[in-house]
Amino acid sequence: MTPSCSTLTLRLLWVASVIWLITGCQTLTAPPVTDAGFCARAQTAIVGAVPVAQSEVFSDFTAFTKSKPAVNPLQTRQFVRFQDGDPQRPTLISCKMKTADHIISEYGAGQAGEDRGCRYVNELTVRAVEASLPRTVRRSVVFDEDIVTTDGPVWLAPYAYARVDPSGVLHLQAKAMKNDWLDPRYANSPPQFRGTRYCHLIAPEYLRRLLQGEAPLPP
Repeated sequence: MTPSCSTLTLRLLWVASVIWLITGCQTLTAPPVTDAGFCARAQTAIVGAVPVAQSEVFSDFTAFTKSKPAVNPLQTRQFVRFQDGDPQRPTLISCKMKTADHIISEYGAGQAGEDRGCRYVNELTVRAVEASLPRTVRRSVVFDEDIVTTDGPVWLAPYAYARVDPSGVLHLQAKAMKNDWLDPRYANSPPQFRGTRYCHLIAPEYLRRLLQGEAPLPP
């Protein structure tokens, strides 16, 4: 016998209720990934840049260290570190970007906004990763203040960008370099060294593995 419309409706409601209970009303999104446009998106996020940046990705670390971002056209530089050299397991993304005041000086008022700090990009990464995980896997995350320097070698030096405190809380920390375009201290510096905004940022795949207990903390 063919079930009535009311019976079918009840069955559909029951199935929906089961899904509701299992997922806790949560709709999971696709896991975020480290792609060639990561630093370009970070440029938009960190200073509210209106011009859309293009990102050059480096596979050679030495070449990356010598590179500089460009303001017109707006271009970022990107280098990715991997766990045990495995290209499927990125851990840290290094972005060379431009400061808000340089973008405004080049493109005009309203073309960039307040600098939110490198840790803001980490916050966005955490939100995106959490949206791809069940609530049972999520854990408390603290965003420590950025380590900020104006010195390139200090920025490039290794550091503990993720750690767990004695209470089991995960701490993330970005390391930044910031040399504003209009800072009088750099008025006589070569243009390529001015208006630089650099960040070391956790890779979304590595964060996801940390939250799931599938990866070790950085050395």
